[in-house]
Amino acid sequence: MNQQTDKITVQSEALQEFASALYQRVGVPKKDADAVARMQVETDERGVYSHGTRALPGYVRGIRNGAINPTPKIHQLKEALSMALLDADNSLGHVSSIHAMQLAIDKARATGIAVVTVRNSNHYGASACFAMMALPEGMIGFNTTKTGGASMAAFGGAEGVLGNHPLAYAIPAKEEPPIVLDMACGWAAWGHVGTYGMEGKQLPPGWVLTADGQPTQDPREAKVMLPVGGPKGHGLAIVTSILGGALTGGVAACNRTPDTPPELARRGHFFYAINVSNFCPLDEFTEIVDEEIRTIRNSKRAEGVDRIYMPGEIEWLKQQEALRDGIPLHRQHLDSLAALAGELEVEVFWK
Repeated sequence: MNQQTDKITVQSEALQEFASALYQRVGVPKKDADAVARMQVETDERGVYSHGTRALPGYVRGIRNGAINPTPKIHQLKEALSMALLDADNSLGHVSSIHAMQLAIDKARATGIAVVTVRNSNHYGASACFAMMALPEGMIGFNTTKTGGASMAAFGGAEGVLGNHPLAYAIPAKEEPPIVLDMACGWAAWGHVGTYGMEGKQLPPGWVLTADGQPTQDPREAKVMLPVGGPKGHGLAIVTSILGGALTGGVAACNRTPDTPPELARRGHFFYAINVSNFCPLDEFTEIVDEEIRTIRNSKRAEGVDRIYMPGEIEWLKQQEALRDGIPLHRQHLDSLAALAGELEVEVFWK
């Protein structure tokens, strides 16, 4: 275990076993606990610490206080050859999302493309995890989700009226790393704002507003996110809200009231898988993707730029390094996990 000034390096396997043990301690079945832990550790490996095991204490406390169901009975409300609508039974978002994306993949093998939506679910961590499930199958994966609160301003607005919804694409390549686009509709996911605060950093200008609608760079004062690209992020937030909300029978974050049924007020997810071989030979497709990646990467760079990266390439490189050398996690990140472990009487492996 390598210790730095504010980081402790941990190994993936040990972190995954530890995370799974915490989930199992609050009643999550081992199969689900292992699957969620694996996805959260994979997210840490990719350097997306805001959506990895740092979020685990919040999920576990949600289970303990009855806000999340650890043993859901996920069931289909509607189904056809190339679609399905699932009720997640208030599950951990990862659990229902793994189920839904796998179902979309299975259906896409037969139909070429399939969509599965989910309602009555919870926060599902990093969107990229579920889109990437399609890659080993020679498929393109996509997903988005309706977030829980109206925390992003409309373009030209100064109060939270939109959800800061994420969306992710994963596209297979041949020899190059896959293209993985994972982004929020605002300048950053709120989890990243929390990470800035944990690390004592100021936010870049133009990202957020205070509760009074004033610009700030202090993550502690950040209450309203601004849409990335102005009207572009604003438009994406509306579209993703409809895919993860209205299409699942849910309600937009800005229109929730105390009378909204919980199963419709909770998060909704949208997943699709495209089976590449139904459209063209997979080898031909991935060769074309590789060629495009290389042309873009080798294009003329602006002054001071050392390398042009493709979407998801930085995260892919970080994961290769983490698998080789371990995951460097902030001490406060690990302290929060240790505090939870103490409550649940689970041994901490890094001390």
